[in-house]
Amino acid sequence: MKVLMVITGMRSGGAERVMATLCNELSQKHDVRLLCMKENETDYLLDDKVKFLGANVKNKSFLKSVNFVKKNIKTWNPDVILSFMTKSNLIALVAKKISKKNVPVIIAERTNPFIASFKRIRKIIYPWASGAVFQTKQAQQYYKNIIKCESVVLRNPLNPDFAIEPFKGKREKRIVSVGRLSDEKNQKLIISSFSKIADRYPEYKVEIYGEGPLKKELQAQIDEFGLSSQIVLMGRKDNIQEHIRTAEIFVLPSNSEGMPNALLEAMALGCACIATDCPIGGSAFIIKNEKNGILIPMNDENKMTTELERLMTDCSFAQQLGEKAKKVIQDFSSEKVCSEWEAFICKIALYKGKRTENGNS
Repeated sequence: MKVLMVITGMRSGGAERVMATLCNELSQKHDVRLLCMKENETDYLLDDKVKFLGANVKNKSFLKSVNFVKKNIKTWNPDVILSFMTKSNLIALVAKKISKKNVPVIIAERTNPFIASFKRIRKIIYPWASGAVFQTKQAQQYYKNIIKCESVVLRNPLNPDFAIEPFKGKREKRIVSVGRLSDEKNQKLIISSFSKIADRYPEYKVEIYGEGPLKKELQAQIDEFGLSSQIVLMGRKDNIQEHIRTAEIFVLPSNSEGMPNALLEAMALGCACIATDCPIGGSAFIIKNEKNGILIPMNDENKMTTELERLMTDCSFAQQLGEKAKKVIQDFSSEKVCSEWEAFICKIALYKGKRTENGNS
């Protein structure tokens, strides 16, 4: 098949990493073209078989993006289109509509639909989709009365380049977190929770990896507690797995998560993990509470403090969680998960092809 992939940009991000993995896997069997609304630059390695084109659209021009995708639909004539994230989904659906080509469009919704942008527009345009992929049952349920096509819940594949072995020695007394420094990632919860017990555990350090708009605010919070020697904003790092591999504890304190790649990778490394049970249910899909990790309510500072201290003092329990967490390596392997995506893409493309043969549009 000729598979046209559509996304806004390919710089660092969970959806971007999944898009790169899918493109690389699909390109081994299919002709894959990846359209990026921004410049054709990527933080993720793309196979030479993947044709990567950037629109270089400035000022977030929706119309220019639509025209770019429409041109590729008309000239390349793909068998199926897969778009990632809300804005790209809208662009792909409108481009297909005005191209007058009978090509099926599969939308992959990656954000929390309750807070995502374009809410009213989504209700108008999403019914045009031929297929839909969601990260969780919660997200799929939200769209049940909006989309008119077949939908499926599919997992994120672990990065196939994730070849770092889980650490087997004595872990360092570090608590780590990875994510954009933003309200939805809620790093404030780690800082405030750890501040309650920091003086009892001076040997522990908290490392928060990522960049974002709340950097100054988070640093001010750290300074206010007088914890700059124990809590450090580490910035964005390449090969983040190397930096967190030897840590005892990984924390994902988010107020909103789809299928969190950072959590998956921390579990694959064998870290004992704590995550908030936030919408749209991705963390709860991955973590079986008290078995391969710990789930706590959103914004529950006391519970976060309790569970942090529990893992810091009960080494055998923390080790047990980490050992069971490593099973995600098999459950979310790139080969296994990408084959599930491919099966759905082929199903939608074949179904549309049969409808066309029967004289339907």
